[in-house]
Amino acid sequence: MDTKLTLVLDKNIIERAKSYASTKKTSLSKLIETYLDRVTAEE
Repeated sequence: MDTKLTLVLDKNIIERAKSYASTKKTSLSKLIETYLDRVTAEE
């Protein structure tokens, strides 16, 4: 189930992340979701 999340981040980081996501043909939301899934996965 998807849930809306509001984050407060540095504007420059947001712009770089959007650009990175675009080059990977994904959304910023998916990029963040994938990252959080990886860092919170049980080892």
